[in-house]
Amino acid sequence: MVYIVPINQKRPNMNTRILLLVACVSFATTAISQERLGLANSNYAGTTGMPLNPSSMVDSKAWLDINLVGVDAFAWNNFVYLSKDNFYFFRDVPSGNVPSPLYRMNGKEKHGAVNLRVDGPSFTLSQGKNAFGFHTAARTFVSFEDFLEPSAVYIYEGLDYDPQQNVVYNQQKMGAFATAWAEVGLSYGRIVYQQGKDMINVGGTAKYLMGIGHMSMYLDELNHTVVSDEDWNVSNLTGQYAITEPGFANGHGFGVDLGVTYKRMLEDVGDYAPHTAQSDCGTIDYKYKIGISLLDLGGINFSKNSLIRTFENSTATWENYPDAEVTSIGDIDNLIASQFASDAGSMKTGIRYSASIPSAISVQFDYNLGKKFYINATWVQGFKMGKRTTGIRRSIIGITPRFEHKWFEASLPVSLYDYRSPQIGLAFRFYNITIGSDNILPFFVPMNVYSGNIYASVKITLFKNPACGKGKRGKKSKKGKHKAGGAVDCPAFM
Repeated sequence: MVYIVPINQKRPNMNTRILLLVACVSFATTAISQERLGLANSNYAGTTGMPLNPSSMVDSKAWLDINLVGVDAFAWNNFVYLSKDNFYFFRDVPSGNVPSPLYRMNGKEKHGAVNLRVDGPSFTLSQGKNAFGFHTAARTFVSFEDFLEPSAVYIYEGLDYDPQQNVVYNQQKMGAFATAWAEVGLSYGRIVYQQGKDMINVGGTAKYLMGIGHMSMYLDELNHTVVSDEDWNVSNLTGQYAITEPGFANGHGFGVDLGVTYKRMLEDVGDYAPHTAQSDCGTIDYKYKIGISLLDLGGINFSKNSLIRTFENSTATWENYPDAEVTSIGDIDNLIASQFASDAGSMKTGIRYSASIPSAISVQFDYNLGKKFYINATWVQGFKMGKRTTGIRRSIIGITPRFEHKWFEASLPVSLYDYRSPQIGLAFRFYNITIGSDNILPFFVPMNVYSGNIYASVKITLFKNPACGKGKRGKKSKKGKHKAGGAVDCPAFM
């Protein structure tokens, strides 16, 4: 049975502020996909495709793709939602009359994620058998995982929620995580095998990561009882929390993306070199391609304005809990430490720690239907390279039909987020401007809204290599290839 409960609109109490601050950010479903399925697999994707598979820039139909600015914003959870009975996007958002969210109780653990990526100046260049790339980005990743329903309800209702008072609750293996960082990356790819109609491309991106801020909490176990509106008993607290106050260069680290793509081409590619005179200054299309990639392997060492505390079977009685005043992350830490001061032997403190970035493995399959129509299937499975300071990237599987031309592109991604939430999206590219969402239904159809996202970018794209037309004009063979030693004059911007 599912119970629909309105969220109490009183002032947030200390339970919200201290224990699950990161999770509360995640629950905000009014924020605006993580993988940009509508555009990431396009043969014109360029910089947009690199985060999904860096080998995609090899043999790209865009000779030079320069990203000026781009944004990808995403939020999802399975607890809080906007009801279809009193929320309609085009009516309520423009007027600012967004109704109070509700929450669902169905006996299942609660999860959520918020991701924001802002892409700065970046480029990809496909030149012959090689490809090169550079990117800048600012990223924020927030996740909460495995919250039992009583814990999730306490976040919103607070200690004065009478139905949960004087009940002993045991929460195990619960986590909430938030990391913000900037990254600068260099990419390289190459055709490593070409024989007959078979071709294999590989690519990789090495990234320098500059940590901006971080906050995480992981509980191995927590037994707790709310005695009254004022007092809270905690026992058997085993876990840790880590905090880095936001600031410039509070941490440093490195990451890497790796990818490989096999293509079954429509023509013989034994001497194929994209965007060169040797190959008509253009590219050869494929019948199908299969890509595999490892994404965001790496992490950040936080050592400036940082603190980590570990608890082992700690016990405390928190009296006059709602009266505590906090104005900063440092105040939160001081308050928690003071409550467990009498049990100091169970608490350890450090000033350095590391946090992995959200890693994933991805498989992409793309099939050429002809007449510029394609259909793609993409699977992304998140995994952790650390546990206590790192959240997990939520998984997604999607199928995307698309029409692509160098001047215009449209796609309709249909996906299952976290293997449980169906989504239908829509994305467009008008030459150098792209906009899309992997979940458009809440914009147009009355429905309970648990998630939302939008992505967009502005670029400069050159489809032909301006330099490949220099030299003598070559003659085409019957198969459309050029005789050895020949060259062809290519229009610079076709």
